[in-house]
Amino acid sequence: MSPTIRRFGAVSTLALATALGTPAAAQTPQDNSVFTMLGRIILGAGRARVAIDTPQAVTALETDDIEREQASTLGDLLRAVPGAEAFGGSAMTGQFLNIRGVGTSTSSDENRIIVTIDGVQKYYEQYRVGSHFGEPELYRRVEVLRGPGSSLLYGAGAIGGVVAFETRDASDFLTDESNTALRLRAGGNSNGEGYLGSAILAHRFNERVEMLAAVTTRSEGDADAGDGSLITGSNMQSRSVLVSGTIRLSDESEQRLRFSASRWTTSGEQVPYSAYGNFSIFGNIDRDVTDDSAQITWENPASDNPWVDARVQLSWTQSRVVQENATNYPGYPFAPPSGLWQDSEYAYEGLALDARNTFTMMGDTWENYLTIGGTVAQRDRVAVVGGTGYASQPGGTSDTWGLYLQNEFILNDRLTILGALRYDHTRLEATSGADASLLNQPVTHGGTAASLAMHYDINDAWSVFGSLADTTRLPTIDEVFDSADPTATNPLGLRPEHARTIELGFSWQGRDVFMAGDGLDLKLTAFNNQFRDMITRTGGGVPFTNIGRARIRGVELEASYQSERWFGRVAASMIDGVDQTTGRVLASTPSHQILLELGHRLPAQNLEFGWRGTFAGGMETASGDTVPGYGVHDLFVTWRPDQGALRGVEVQLAVNNVFDRYYYNALDVGGYGYAFSNPRSGRDVRLTLGRTFNF
Repeated sequence: MSPTIRRFGAVSTLALATALGTPAAAQTPQDNSVFTMLGRIILGAGRARVAIDTPQAVTALETDDIEREQASTLGDLLRAVPGAEAFGGSAMTGQFLNIRGVGTSTSSDENRIIVTIDGVQKYYEQYRVGSHFGEPELYRRVEVLRGPGSSLLYGAGAIGGVVAFETRDASDFLTDESNTALRLRAGGNSNGEGYLGSAILAHRFNERVEMLAAVTTRSEGDADAGDGSLITGSNMQSRSVLVSGTIRLSDESEQRLRFSASRWTTSGEQVPYSAYGNFSIFGNIDRDVTDDSAQITWENPASDNPWVDARVQLSWTQSRVVQENATNYPGYPFAPPSGLWQDSEYAYEGLALDARNTFTMMGDTWENYLTIGGTVAQRDRVAVVGGTGYASQPGGTSDTWGLYLQNEFILNDRLTILGALRYDHTRLEATSGADASLLNQPVTHGGTAASLAMHYDINDAWSVFGSLADTTRLPTIDEVFDSADPTATNPLGLRPEHARTIELGFSWQGRDVFMAGDGLDLKLTAFNNQFRDMITRTGGGVPFTNIGRARIRGVELEASYQSERWFGRVAASMIDGVDQTTGRVLASTPSHQILLELGHRLPAQNLEFGWRGTFAGGMETASGDTVPGYGVHDLFVTWRPDQGALRGVEVQLAVNNVFDRYYYNALDVGGYGYAFSNPRSGRDVRLTLGRTFNF
């Protein structure tokens, strides 16, 4: 481990041990009414459990966190999650995700980071376009599971982890006294002169059926950087709709159906061809993006039957991009008739069925929860360029099936042992764009994943945990059949990617630490991720190849504090990534970062306000550029009056980048260098007003 990370771990451990060794901090937790951020329930790692008690690193963002963020893009929501961030561009169509140093804009990350919306797995890949789309206003909860140890229920190969979004539900707005609720929100921001409008209608038809419908519209102009320069391509206009509902099948049964369907669209005339970075050489294009998700889930918790806790989900997803009228691409070497500038249509469409059941067994001193399940999925990749295929964007099909089991054993409410196994099989077939010798020639891969995690409560305050995961990531259509370089080695020789991950950590919970009734929770995690046959692009950009070995390791610290009047948060990560074949830093390596947040409440006035600082260290990136460190300060205010004419109104005010700092993110620079990167946004004042009517 690097000296920097060793120093960080040693200093963190010493500081925590010193602070927590004081008499006030050493008290055992007794007041369970205090819930910090680490005390939130985690649903995505199997059996529901509190975040601080999971043997892996997990973070849950609730509705209040999401709304206070006033985010324009999905990536903005991850700013307070250690080891996770978005990069690539300010507009939704140019964003990629990075978790623990996994995730780049220059290689396929379809399996390395799994993103779901209500359980529907989402991913999109296209040259010069980002991977993930959506409207933050439609989400009520986000869970981020970092590392592969928590992700085997989702699929083999999720080396970076899982980001699970949940859309809004009618029960979020309905009360015992009202069967109908209407929630209206409007907002705007100064940098880019953006605006947001949304309306949500929830209705309970009877005790068994409730539904929700939501519509939003959003517009963002090109933002300014801290030095006043324009960040071209950061503008965005989008619209979205959501319909969701819950149906309980009978008054006597716990069985229920949950469903949701959403659509997000954006349309731009003569927007930059490259949706991320600063690549003016590609010129402009008309681009329409439509992203759809739909799912229906049957659940039967059968609380009176320990052998049944079943869930079956059928899901469908489609992400489609239509491009026309390319213009103004001076100086680029591949001028027309290159397919890049021809009218084109790209899409990913998937259909999946997932079924699982949990068996519960209990004794006097132990509990055991065994979950078994399986997944069958088909994904079509469409690329129609000038009426035909395109070599660097081969169209094709991916048929996948997988089987998995996860067992959780708890002894004396102190020791938890969590083990999981998974096997996945894929059949890939290119139908267009690929070299003629590769068309309609099925390629199959199979791979296993396994993890073992343990968590032990030393006492009511201190816990230790650790995990070992061995993961196989299977190649994707793009990686296997990319035929843009006819001189390349036969891509059918591409091998699956393997990763072995070790995590160790400890957590501490304190109550009545600084004052009566408060709570302070901390969790420190160290990890080492060793890759073999890592799949990446060659120096020329295409095609994909295996590199011998790579390593990503780091330390994450997460802490949260709550009292009646004060709240705070710390989210820190230090991550090093290196290509052990060349000795160079991996392009996916983020800078060392720490987020500090401190807030205060005035309960009588229903007012809370606070400060947040994000600090990043300088580093030398894979491009050879040195990115200096920076510090960005934000302020926020939330007011929910409960008396007078404004009763029921909610006011969110934020000032981001208060001091108008001019800075670059290392992940933006790492792949291409400063010449093709944009700085981040300067000062931005955001105001959102909301009101819920119940009747």
